[in-house]
Amino acid sequence: MLKSTLAIVFVFFIQNLLFAQSIPAKIAFSSSQHDFGNIDEADGSVKHTFKIYNISSDTLFLQSVRASCGCTTPFWSKEGILPGDTGRIVVAYNPLNRPGKFDKSVTVISSLPPTAKILKIKGYVNPKNLSLEENYPSEIGAIRFKSKFLNFGTITTKEAVTKAFDIFNQSTDTVSFLDHSVHGEYLKIEVVPSELAPSEKGEMVVTYAPKIRADLGFLNDQLVLFTDELENSNKSLNVIATILEYFPPMTEAELAKAPHITFDEEEFDFDRVNEGDSLVHSFVFKNIGGSPLNIRKIKSSCDCTISELDKNDIAAGESSTIKVIFNTLQRRGPQVKRITLFTNDPTAPAKDLVIKAYVKEAGN
Repeated sequence: MLKSTLAIVFVFFIQNLLFAQSIPAKIAFSSSQHDFGNIDEADGSVKHTFKIYNISSDTLFLQSVRASCGCTTPFWSKEGILPGDTGRIVVAYNPLNRPGKFDKSVTVISSLPPTAKILKIKGYVNPKNLSLEENYPSEIGAIRFKSKFLNFGTITTKEAVTKAFDIFNQSTDTVSFLDHSVHGEYLKIEVVPSELAPSEKGEMVVTYAPKIRADLGFLNDQLVLFTDELENSNKSLNVIATILEYFPPMTEAELAKAPHITFDEEEFDFDRVNEGDSLVHSFVFKNIGGSPLNIRKIKSSCDCTISELDKNDIAAGESSTIKVIFNTLQRRGPQVKRITLFTNDPTAPAKDLVIKAYVKEAGN
């Protein structure tokens, strides 16, 4: 019986596919893709016009024209294209801060077949020559930096991570970096070379050890370097990273035995509330895995939000709650707060809960 049902469904699918393919096209495009070749970032946006021909006896309407990226902008007429007439879709690409190869698409939804059409643009952006200020926007004394924030992105507790950050001596004197610095024990810093000649480029090689940091989530730590300059010799920087717990690859059987967290809801909207209200909502979650679930840590995006957990260890098949308390004092307008749970669920080591509210002045 099951095989017969599957056979009927398969035949029905094939018939519909063949029917869709048999519908004659009523519109045509001059082309479906365009290669800009090599373009210069400094020259700004480039444009290409795709022509669309209405070869039917009906008026054609372009119902939707959407780009795959914010760097790509389509322009088209919202008016109908009469039978025998030609319409145009102008696609602009902005190469600013996007050096290298690009390949973007624009999806066209129209009132006549083919009702969905993909237009593609591609090319290669030659990067512009940056000035010293553009290339190294931040400066402390004689030394210029790409940024005062040394961003490691998302890393795991598996192993230490090393990244190099460019620096530049903009002065007319040689600058020496001293052999001591102020930072946490989980960081190691080496400036190469330790003496920068005038107009010389160097690197800060920073090694971050997440296991020694012994924390999870987004972390922002200060790092201070010292030079032999008479002024501005202290270089205060910030090292930022999001640390997640590392879980080794698992087989399907191992994953089935692991803890898994699931929530009844992951977002709650308090709607309109008065400033000064203390808002409370409890999120219910369950361990649907095969071993105990442990809540490693809870972090809130704002100190106005407090989280209270029933317990940190939840047995397989057991449910629990996390109570979120939001203090709206001195908060007005739209509010979005995020609470992150860090767990031993290998498929969701960090789980976000969101609360929303519109806080209005009391009495209004």
